Amino acid sequence: MAPIIAQWMQRLWETRSLHLHNLLYHSQEELQLSNDLMQELLVIEERVMAAGSEGIPGASLPRHVADTIARLKKMQLLAMSCKEDRVFISFEPLFAKLVHCQVGDVDSMQQYIQIHDEIQEEMRRLDDTRSRQVIERNQLDEERKGLREREERLVVWEDELRQWQKSLMEKDQLLHQMQLQLTAEERRLQEQQQKINEETMDLENLRRELEEVRRHLEQQAAGKFASPTGTGKGSSLGNGLGTGQGTVPGQASSRNAAAAAVEDDRPIVQFLQQLRGQAINHDDVREIRKMQARYRWSDELLLAFLEMVAAHSQLHQKTVPTVADFRRQAELISAWGVDSVDKLQDFYRRKSYVDDKICEVWTTLGSRIKINDVFRDMYLKWSKTWGFSHEVILRACEETYKGAANPNLNYVDMILLRWRQAGVRTVEEGDRETERFKQMRTRGGGAGRAATAGSPQRGPLAGVNVMPKSEEEAKAYERFNDI
Repeated sequence: MAPIIAQWMQRLWETRSLHLHNLLYHSQEELQLSNDLMQELLVIEERVMAAGSEGIPGASLPRHVADTIARLKKMQLLAMSCKEDRVFISFEPLFAKLVHCQVGDVDSMQQYIQIHDEIQEEMRRLDDTRSRQVIERNQLDEERKGLREREERLVVWEDELRQWQKSLMEKDQLLHQMQLQLTAEERRLQEQQQKINEETMDLENLRRELEEVRRHLEQQAAGKFASPTGTGKGSSLGNGLGTGQGTVPGQASSRNAAAAAVEDDRPIVQFLQQLRGQAINHDDVREIRKMQARYRWSDELLLAFLEMVAAHSQLHQKTVPTVADFRRQAELISAWGVDSVDKLQDFYRRKSYVDDKICEVWTTLGSRIKINDVFRDMYLKWSKTWGFSHEVILRACEETYKGAANPNLNYVDMILLRWRQAGVRTVEEGDRETERFKQMRTRGGGAGRAATAGSPQRGPLAGVNVMPKSEEEAKAYERFNDI
């Protein structure tokens, strides 16, 4: 029975339910073990526990530990076996000796049976514990599986969310493009409305001129009818009226005025025919005359202007200018304050690439003042000093035209200053900075909108950034206040 109990104690020790320290402490006297032997047994137990069921590598055993194991084996306190390069140690001899010391000769069988029952009970308890651990481990596996499934669903939801965000961003970009198209269409309609207003004014002026000519002719005709008639003239007038071969004075004056107009348009007709090499449309001549009347040019300045524009267009653009080109160039040189032939010649002699770009800025800005040196200085600062491209400058002018009630260089300068501080270098970056500025103004409350509610607006940003927000802006406003 003692070997069986020793085997069961060895199994309890292997499952770490039994420790040598407690046994040796309570049985030191019965086993007659010295403190050194107890310490060596505990050291060997620690090494065996650390190695586990794989055994202790023989190469890793120090010399003194190997000698200790051999000595304890000789004292029948442990058993040792070697398999390949592994050392396996059992404490069954120690447990058997301990059982023999604890159990006497009297009633030894009952004590063995009692110890065996206790060991069996402990083993059943260990089996139950192991079964509960297996069940708990299975439950943990199920929970891990459920967590993995939830994580997979979360990953799927995150992918769907990213796709929705991407779709929303694409729709936002599409809406932004549509907004830009609507803005361009609104600008085009405003330009068309402006042209229609100009043509209406020209027609109104022409109507008034024709009315004055008609009244003048009627006055001349009334004066001739009221004058005393001589013998020859009266008879010829009477004969004309009676026979139907005479001429009404008003009709004669109208024909004379028409003939004079045809005579005055002859240089323009000859120039256009020579320029195009074909017969011209008299509507073009009327448009050119309207342009002359609008800017109040003399015939000499008009012919010089047509020749200069044609020569400049053929030299640089290799094309024949149209009436629209003449009208555009007339608007530009009028903005430069050209009102004589000498100034016109000097303008085209000194005209450069920068002047063309300044003219585009002036046209885009829709300014009401004439182009002067301030335009040139500001454009050179924006393009050379600040390093903005011409397209970015034109985009700032468009924002000024949409946002300011009175577009001017100061407003453009403030927009470009803000873009420079934000690191803007392209048109797209400028648009994003403008949207960010509008959102910031919107989050800031309605104070800015309330301040500009009574002012006339030309666009959705009317009145924004008109008041200086810093000392630098205030100085800039004072500097360009005359503009």
